[in-house]
Amino acid sequence: MSSIFLTGGTGFLGSHLADALVGAGHHVTASVRRSSDTRRLDRLGIDTVELDLGPSGGGLEAVDALAACNAVVHCGALTRARNETEFMAVNATGTGRLARAAADAGIRRFIFISSLAARGPDGRDGPVSPYGRSKAVAERALSELGGSMEIAVLRPGGVYGPRDPDLLPLFKFAARGWIVIPGSGARLQPVFVSDVVSAVLAALDAGPSPDPLPIAAAASHSWNEVARSLMTAVGRAGRVVRVPPALFLTIGALLEFGSRCAGTTPAMDRRRARDLAVHAWTCDVGPSRRQLDPWCPRVGITEGLALTAEWYRKAGWL
Repeated sequence: MSSIFLTGGTGFLGSHLADALVGAGHHVTASVRRSSDTRRLDRLGIDTVELDLGPSGGGLEAVDALAACNAVVHCGALTRARNETEFMAVNATGTGRLARAAADAGIRRFIFISSLAARGPDGRDGPVSPYGRSKAVAERALSELGGSMEIAVLRPGGVYGPRDPDLLPLFKFAARGWIVIPGSGARLQPVFVSDVVSAVLAALDAGPSPDPLPIAAAASHSWNEVARSLMTAVGRAGRVVRVPPALFLTIGALLEFGSRCAGTTPAMDRRRARDLAVHAWTCDVGPSRRQLDPWCPRVGITEGLALTAEWYRKAGWL
């Protein structure tokens, strides 16, 4: 049994990691912000410490907690922000601060949950969005960190599953009998949340990896295939509406502009619209399977969307 320091434990992926780490017998300490809802962590018996990796977060109050741990699973990040400066402050600078504190505390292993966005979409040499660039900068900071701490960088594709609020609107539209998808040939390779969790657990015991490890489903899919699986998940034979990518980009720009005027963080912006409608996101998980053996992605898109829909219904979300 190890003592794990977990960031992002109140979020979608982080909450699944908290469940799995406790279930595997690890002692978990989770960092939370002052505004975090910690009820789920409390029910798991997880210790919590306040930690803000943003520019106004001050010092690392969790240093004492880090000293009592063997490993860090750094899942906490901004996936939405008003501008690139906010992304960089938390995802890049904040990750570097945490990693240096972990190394100083004698942490043995540091697992960083990055993103395929740090690599960039298919056919592009590098990230193309503020979010992706912030993750890439964080990866570089970790690679330049000397010392004896072993660092593993995992790059999940689009993660989905139970408790995910971002995909809920798609399920609600599908349940009403229709769904809007980009009319492009872009392929995507989303990964069910349990496959990401099992990769993290494997990374805690695997040998050090010199390269970031892509974590995705075994197969890629067209948007048409995803739409059909989504309709199956909600039990409807609905209509699939294909719209030009330019319309997606326009919607994203308008929502981003409106949120900027209101001083809020947009649910959809130009980056997310472009990622969905224009870019393809696929990868080869073979190197990850070899490095994290016996890990392999087990949940396909049809099963994963069905499990997600079932959870939504039971939770009263759908």
